[in-house]
Amino acid sequence: MLPEGDRTPPGFTLPAASMGEWLKRPLRRVLYPFYGYAVDAWIRRQGYARMGLEADFWLWGQRGNDYAALRRCVNRIAPIRGKRVVIAGCGTGRDILSWLPHEPRLLMGVDYFNYEFAWQALRDSAHRRYPRIELTFQQSDLARMDDIPSESVDLIGSDAVFEHLRNLPEVLREFYRILRPGGVVYATFGPLWYCWGGDHFSGHENILTGYNHLLQGPEAYEAYLHEAGPHSHSEHDGRTWIMNDLFSRMRPVEYLTALEQAGFGRRWIGSIVEPRAVECLKRSAAIRETLLSRYDKLDLIITGMSIIYQKPPIF
Repeated sequence: MLPEGDRTPPGFTLPAASMGEWLKRPLRRVLYPFYGYAVDAWIRRQGYARMGLEADFWLWGQRGNDYAALRRCVNRIAPIRGKRVVIAGCGTGRDILSWLPHEPRLLMGVDYFNYEFAWQALRDSAHRRYPRIELTFQQSDLARMDDIPSESVDLIGSDAVFEHLRNLPEVLREFYRILRPGGVVYATFGPLWYCWGGDHFSGHENILTGYNHLLQGPEAYEAYLHEAGPHSHSEHDGRTWIMNDLFSRMRPVEYLTALEQAGFGRRWIGSIVEPRAVECLKRSAAIRETLLSRYDKLDLIITGMSIIYQKPPIF
C-alpha cells in the first residue's frame, strides 16, 4: 500500500540558483575536471583504491560530485536527446531540472511518495522553457511500475535513492524489465549506511557522533534522534528516512553485485571517500577499534557511489 496524501513540504518553491551559483557553474565546468583528476591520483597513491573496490574515478568528499557533471558523463555514454527517460525516486522533483537541458523526448518522474503540488509546479515551469519535452509524474513502488511497458525506456536515472531501497534487487529487476536492450541505468547514491553519517543524521553536530547509528543501542539512539527537536516529513531531515525505515543497509560492493546479478553490465563507477569518516577514525581509538572489529574499513569510509550500467544490447 502506497502512502496516501500529498507530501509536498509547506512553503515549497521551485529551486532557483542564486547569482553566485550562476557565476560558479562555468568555473566548476572548467576547473572540476582538473581537480578531479588530481584527487583521483592522490587517493590512488594513498592506497584507498586498493581496498577492494575497483572504481574508474575517486573523489575525496563531495566536491566535484555535482549533478551537472554526472549528467554529462551519462550523456557521453548514452546520449539523452530525444530519448525516453525515467527518473526513479524523484521526490519533489528538484533534480528533474538538471535533466531538462539535455532535451529528452519524455521525462517521467516516479516516487514512492506523492508530491503532486511540487510536481504540478515543475510541469508548469518546464512547459514554458521546454515545450517539446513531455514531463509526467506518478506515484509508484519502484519494484512494481506496472504502468510502464516492458522495454519502453532508454534511460533510468536516480540520485540519492539506492541507499533508501529496502528491496534493491527487486527494483533492479524491474529496471531491467522496462529498459530496452542497450538501455542504461545511472545512479548516484549515499551516504551509505555503514559510513560516517550513513543514517543521514548522525554527526550533524559533532564529528565523533557520525557513527552513532552503528554504535548506539536502540534506546540511546532513539534519544539521540529526539535531541534535535521536532520532526516533520522532509527530504532534508534524515529522520524522515530513519522513521520510515528506508535504508538498504548494503555495503559498497554489494550494490555492484546486485546490479550484475540483475543482468546489467558495468560501464562506469565513481566512488567517494568521506573525509569526516577518516578523521573520526583517526581521532578516536575507541571508535576505530570497535567499528573495525565489526566492519571492513572500506565500508566505513565510502560515503557514496555513482554508477552507469547497461542492459545488454541485441546484436
